[in-house]
Amino acid sequence: MKIPIHRGAASVFASIVLRCIGLTWRIEQRNLDNLDKARALSSTGVVSFWHGRLLIVAYSHRRWGMAVLASEHPDGDLTGRTVARMGWKHVKGSSTRRGAAGFRELAAVLRSGHDVGLTIDGPRGPRGVVQQGATELSRMTGAAVIPLAAAARPRRLFESWDRFQLPGLFAKVVVAYGEPFVVPAGADREAREKSRLRLERGLCELTAEIDRALGYEGSDVWPHEAR
Repeated sequence: MKIPIHRGAASVFASIVLRCIGLTWRIEQRNLDNLDKARALSSTGVVSFWHGRLLIVAYSHRRWGMAVLASEHPDGDLTGRTVARMGWKHVKGSSTRRGAAGFRELAAVLRSGHDVGLTIDGPRGPRGVVQQGATELSRMTGAAVIPLAAAARPRRLFESWDRFQLPGLFAKVVVAYGEPFVVPAGADREAREKSRLRLERGLCELTAEIDRALGYEGSDVWPHEAR
């Protein structure tokens, strides 16, 4: 028999656990000059990170007041409720359900002067392939795309499509910002694809770089393919 889970109560428990674990992490921020560059480009940003690295971002950026898009699927809804209790704004929607409405709400958040966070290869992957959401939001609103990579040691990598990363207690955590950019409002289809690929390549390289900096090798390095 399947036991029903009350998502409200579960999100309270999950947020408390994340805060307790996060308090033990030693967090190092890298490439803060890129964050300064982003703020020079635009007062708002589309903070773009991998689905599997969400946990660190949810904790390390909990005071930014960002909005995050989370699906109405039970797992996505629980994630959205949990990060909302961490200080984020939960916008319901995804690429498959209520996507257009959620996307418009994120654009409205940016126009109101607040940042948004996007898991750019979610909600179903494939891992490491950037969807158009972040760059389209930039084109529509003038917000800067801010690549964000996160890694931890020790950690557990789950055998899920996104190789979800669960940092351990007292982990060394690295958060690194990539080179920001703005997609011009008049960008045509080819220019928009180039922007998407720019984000994809840049974030792949940055994530692999910090994985290696923490001592990981082979398939433990993003994108975790067999070598």
